[in-house]
Amino acid sequence: MADRPSPFCCPPPLYPKEPGRDSQEMQQKPDLVIVNAEVVTTDTARPSAQAVAVAVGRILAVGVNADIRRLAGHDTQEIDGQGLTLLPGFIDSHIHLLSLARNTQELDCRPDKAPSVAAIAHRVFEWARIVPPGEWVRCFGYDDLALDERRHPNRHDLDEISPRHQVRLDHRSGHATVLNSLGLRMAGITAETPDPVEGVIERDSNGEPTGVLFEMSAFLSHRVENGRTRNKMQQGVAAANRLLLSYGITSLQDAGPGNGLERWQAFQELIDSGKIQPRVTMMAGSGRLKDLSDAGFSFGSGDANLRLGHVKIMLTMTSGALNPSLEELRDIATGASQAGFPVAVHCVEQEAVAAAAQVISELAPLPPGVPPHRIEHCSECPPEVLDVVRRSGAAVVTQPGFIYWNGPSYRANVAESLQPHLYPIGALVAAGINAAFGSDAPVINPNPWTAIHSAATRQDYKTQTFPESNGSVRVSVQSALRMYTLSGAEVEGTAQNKGSIAPGKLADMILVDANPLKVGTDELKDVKAKMTMVGGQVVWEGQ
Repeated sequence: MADRPSPFCCPPPLYPKEPGRDSQEMQQKPDLVIVNAEVVTTDTARPSAQAVAVAVGRILAVGVNADIRRLAGHDTQEIDGQGLTLLPGFIDSHIHLLSLARNTQELDCRPDKAPSVAAIAHRVFEWARIVPPGEWVRCFGYDDLALDERRHPNRHDLDEISPRHQVRLDHRSGHATVLNSLGLRMAGITAETPDPVEGVIERDSNGEPTGVLFEMSAFLSHRVENGRTRNKMQQGVAAANRLLLSYGITSLQDAGPGNGLERWQAFQELIDSGKIQPRVTMMAGSGRLKDLSDAGFSFGSGDANLRLGHVKIMLTMTSGALNPSLEELRDIATGASQAGFPVAVHCVEQEAVAAAAQVISELAPLPPGVPPHRIEHCSECPPEVLDVVRRSGAAVVTQPGFIYWNGPSYRANVAESLQPHLYPIGALVAAGINAAFGSDAPVINPNPWTAIHSAATRQDYKTQTFPESNGSVRVSVQSALRMYTLSGAEVEGTAQNKGSIAPGKLADMILVDANPLKVGTDELKDVKAKMTMVGGQVVWEGQ
């Protein structure tokens, strides 16, 4: 890997040591000042301000209008905030960027578009008519629990309406996929194919694959692509980039379980060409770590725009038992830790959360400067499991947006006794656990404001309050903002460079149309970004 100068050294000087005319003239002049704004910094040293100065992509100073304007030179650009609120750029700590990009180019089979297996089949039939024979028909968003039949579609459903195309239908959760018979053949899946590590091939009574695959996105990633898909991906990336910037997301952590050297190179090309503008931390898939290590990568490799993060491990209960097993999980996590990487373990079910926390607690201390291990999702977390998580020392990256978007489904399908302990953000905070927020997009829309609204109110999109225990699962708006900014930087190990508006940090900021600390909680979901900046450069402007 080619050496690059580190963007994290030698920040620009902040203020002269002794005030005075000579030292003021020697001070570095800002490229940009933003004035007349309500600045919410998430920096405890200075929680609020009116103005910010930026030089060479970093924040030079934070203060009142007059002081910041005095720093300006002849060539300094000024942006008038016009009373809008300036926030640190959002950090989505768990997202699947290329899946989000792909979905912009695929057939939408979410429940509001296709409420039954028959409706899905009809949409696939119509879509396939415009796809050349022999190419993939790709679809996303079905939800077996929301379908009239309350089951997964299978290969027989898809074979009937698409005999000349390979069909891939992805579940809205991202954890299940349905292939038709041609798709299974293309992927090399037969009755003799063993279940891959971390995956399950559903089979009928004769042992034949039904077409329903669980936790197999990494397995499929190199088996179901073609040239047309790769070409359309360019358009999808552009659409996803615009969407994220429009929400004020300036950094993201890609949690693809199949992320490896090839995915790194793809991200590098897209970033270098300007097609991806938010900063990317790529988690390494546990099965791809050796390839990355052999290529000279270590934790934190890269630069401010693309860096290597935690090792992603999938831990599920799809088959009714831990997959991988506890011993396999221990071996995978130990290997990553010994290589100097913290792990990020996907776990939803309470048994999986407890197992992940137990294994993390057994790992040897990480090298200095490496952030803690992480539990991704931590969806079911009753008090006895929460205590295991607390004792493990792990950070948690969770998704309050799931309550907003999936609340009605959870009410119908999750045991009533467990509902108060789904995504219990406030309980995590009360236990002293560092929690950060991610969207898991494209599972749900990546809009941070719906997640912040849900974290503060525990309400879903129907404005119904989801069950909670003594209100302890809610958090303040200020805490929710922190979890989408500074906490996101802390859990990936970049808090010295981003996550708050403070001198020396990267100038990743957003102007929004309302101050979230002043509006009513019901209005939080409607806050809109007006301008998004990455490194002090305006990369998106709204109406």
